[in-house]
Amino acid sequence: MKEAKWYFILFLLFAVLGYFREFFFVHLNIIMYEKYYNSFSQAPFPDSMNFFKSFSYDTLYYSKYVYTLLGLLAFLATNYLAVKKLTQTPYLLKILLCAYCLMFVLAALSMLYGYFVNGRLQDEEYTVSRWLMGIAQSPIICLILVASEKLYTKSFQS
Repeated sequence: MKEAKWYFILFLLFAVLGYFREFFFVHLNIIMYEKYYNSFSQAPFPDSMNFFKSFSYDTLYYSKYVYTLLGLLAFLATNYLAVKKLTQTPYLLKILLCAYCLMFVLAALSMLYGYFVNGRLQDEEYTVSRWLMGIAQSPIICLILVASEKLYTKSFQS
């Protein structure tokens, strides 16, 4: 029963975290669109995001990297908590941390390559980096690790 409680709590935590991440970035992109094109979007806009309207386009653009890093850390912490509470294999926590480090390094290298080789951040390298950050800001790794725990323990029992 204790494990079922953790599944429920962690499901809610991932859902709330994912919702607020999506809410924040969608509305931040609306603000950036309005500033870049000097127009107003017809999209509904919450008052809670008005604070960000006072910043310039460039400030908002570059701050998205900081917000992405904060989102990454929030999902890392949530994934870590989930793997810790739902498994009894400490090795899976090491795999989780290694996976996050690998995704972050690959995403950063992809962006750096795009910037220094192509001179811009909006090519295919950006798409790869964004895809990796999308995985990092989701419960996918946690789900794979929790599901793989039985395989891990079986491989050492044989």
